[in-house]
Amino acid sequence: MKLVVKREPFTAALSAAAAVVPLRGARPSLKNALLKGDQDGNLEVQATDMEVGLRYKLKAETIQSPVSLCLPCITLAGLLKECTEDVVTLETSGAKGILTVGRDRFEVFGQESSDFPEIPGIGEGPALTIAAADLARMIDRTIFAAAREQGRYAINGVYIQCKDKVFEMVATDGRRLAYCKKKLKSSGVLEDGAIVPVKMMQEVRKLCDSAGANGDLQISVQGRAVLVCSEIETLSSLVVEGIFPKYQQVIPKDCDKEITFKREALLQALRKAMFLTSEETRTVQLNFSPGTCLIEARSPDKGQAAVTLEVEYTGDAVAIGFNPQYLQDALRVLAADTARMELKDSARPGVLREGQDYQYVLMPVNPRD
Repeated sequence: MKLVVKREPFTAALSAAAAVVPLRGARPSLKNALLKGDQDGNLEVQATDMEVGLRYKLKAETIQSPVSLCLPCITLAGLLKECTEDVVTLETSGAKGILTVGRDRFEVFGQESSDFPEIPGIGEGPALTIAAADLARMIDRTIFAAAREQGRYAINGVYIQCKDKVFEMVATDGRRLAYCKKKLKSSGVLEDGAIVPVKMMQEVRKLCDSAGANGDLQISVQGRAVLVCSEIETLSSLVVEGIFPKYQQVIPKDCDKEITFKREALLQALRKAMFLTSEETRTVQLNFSPGTCLIEARSPDKGQAAVTLEVEYTGDAVAIGFNPQYLQDALRVLAADTARMELKDSARPGVLREGQDYQYVLMPVNPRD
């Protein structure tokens, strides 16, 4: 078998595969990418770590006969990135790949493709269509709040659902919850919702960038698998088993205090105060009074901080403690210069809002705990 392919798109496909394959602790075949080509010039690169699967389509210049061979994608991607020639020639000899790039020749040992896992592709069923830029923004605003702990099961993922043309994305680790939504042109699928693993969402975020600012992505659920695809790339993963928390019940509805503040000013104030916290006292107290927020932090072995900033607030004085890192995580992903916080009292969760489409619920922390 012999194929000729442009180096840059081939390297892009192998690099995408390299991001999926496991680095260690897996059977050797999973560290390879499966290359499949036909005589019409259609070439597909597949990779998986048994959690996330990738199918990447590209067009070869020529393919003399059908090919199906597993080769180490991290090795190939790194090698081709160092080359500058435009064209790569790949020949196979048994389970060995022979690459010719300009005047250079490389022999890379691979494996037969017979035991490579089957990776699903998007079928003819219904799919939800969303702009890649919108999906990227929603992932950025939620994924950081997902649990990363062993045994948390249903919250070790990002929940997605679409009802009445409103696409929702939610993540929580039990101490905070990030929720955002987007109105779509059509509802498509996902009325029952699905929990997508964090790693899958991380790869989907990369896919959003490669799809471009004006590109669209399709999302489909087929059995226990969720698939997200662009024109050339398809990602797949098993959904997380379990029941996601009833997130609508977590978002407070009875807040009666509203504070508006400059996003960057609050971020800077939190960064200052965090220098006087410790691992044991990873807490800051926000003291709100009309027009002012006093942020206090203290550490037994470092000292204490009192940072003041101006806010828009006219209600009664109220104080509430938060993990400053959790608060900063949300502030960093907001787009507007100003944001709004809603509170009830020091014992109830606070809500950070931006417009009507983003809400971030944060559990309070007692600084004396």
